[in-house]
Amino acid sequence: MVRHTNPRDKTAVQDWARQLFELPNFYVIDTETSGIGKSDEVVQIGVIDKYGEVVLDTLVKPTKPLSQQVISIHGITNERLASAPQLADLYTTLSIKLAGTPLIAYNMDFDWRLLEQTFTIHKLPIFKSGKRHCAMKSYAKFRGIRGRYGYKWHKLSMAASYENIQVKDAHTALGDVKMTLALLQKMAEG
Repeated sequence: MVRHTNPRDKTAVQDWARQLFELPNFYVIDTETSGIGKSDEVVQIGVIDKYGEVVLDTLVKPTKPLSQQVISIHGITNERLASAPQLADLYTTLSIKLAGTPLIAYNMDFDWRLLEQTFTIHKLPIFKSGKRHCAMKSYAKFRGIRGRYGYKWHKLSMAASYENIQVKDAHTALGDVKMTLALLQKMAEG
């Protein structure tokens, strides 16, 4: 067992996670992308609610082909994306389903940046969400290992492994949201 450097921070994260589960609902969101750069796009979106029910699980057709390097990470091929819906086709569904509801992502800064980029590329305004939360930053405080600039961040599959959560379908949007929800439950339990 790793010793926490500041147990009060762990308690604060437990309280935060418990408060999330007291809300009427929240959504866990994850994206898979064409890369990490400023011109990359979302190619898959997965969303589940606080009960683990699938709200959205879809591929998104990008404006340009994926590189083999990216395909080797998440396994989404250009052939699969050829028949995927375009973002404009998903816009109303995203806007209605996610409007005003709190969103949690394992790396919210990354996922939200890529969503914003993708909406901009497609010349669409991004949907309005409720408050956005980053489970990765919260888990770093929960685990309590000091790094160079504060608490050390952990990859989702590593965080799941540390908490004895089955790592299944990593690097798929739906697999990652399920692991994130399980991690939120572990943080709420303490």
